[in-house]
Amino acid sequence: DKLSIGNPEFQQVNNILTAITHGDLHGDNLLVDNRKNIGVIDYERTGEGHALQDFIELEADILNRLHTTGTSRSAFWNMCITLFKQDTIRELDEAETTSEDTQIDKAFKTISVIREFAAKCISNPNAREYLLGLLFNMLFRAALVHKEDPQKSERPLLLAGFICHRLEHWNGPWPPTEWNFSQETP
Repeated sequence: DKLSIGNPEFQQVNNILTAITHGDLHGDNLLVDNRKNIGVIDYERTGEGHALQDFIELEADILNRLHTTGTSRSAFWNMCITLFKQDTIRELDEAETTSEDTQIDKAFKTISVIREFAAKCISNPNAREYLLGLLFNMLFRAALVHKEDPQKSERPLLLAGFICHRLEHWNGPWPPTEWNFSQETP
C-alpha cells in the first residue's frame, strides 16, 4: 500500500472508492417474507471493499441464474449487449429494458435498479470499472463452479469473454456488426 501512495503509476488504485460491503451478496443471501419484507443473511465476509462490489455481485448472480430459467438465448445475449454498452453506470431507459421474455424483462428491471443505486453511491460511475468488476466476478464464479461441475462454468466464462471484448474495443462499435443473436443457436 505504501508503494502506491503518490505514485502516478498507481493513480487508479489510489482513486478506488472503498466502503463497508456485505462481501457475498447474492440471491441465496436475500430473504423475502410473505409481506415482501427483505432480509439479508450471511455477514461473515462483511468488511472494507470496493464500493461497487455488492452491486456487481448481485448483477453477476442475476446474469448467471438466468440460464436455468428457460430464457431465450437471443433475448439473453441482446440483454447483455444493452447492459455492457453503457459508458457510465446509470439506470437504464425504460425502452432499453423491455423484452418479450418475461424472465429477461424482470432481470432488466432489477439490474436497472441495481445500477441506479450503484451510480448514487459513487461520484464517478465509470462503466469500465464496473465491467472490470463483473469480469473478475465471472472468472471467480467460473473457477468456483468448475470444481463442482465443469459444464456450469460455461455461462460465466462466456460472459467474461463478452465483457473482455467490450473492454478491449471500448471505442469501437458496440455490438460489433458481425454479431447476430437473433437465432436460437446452441
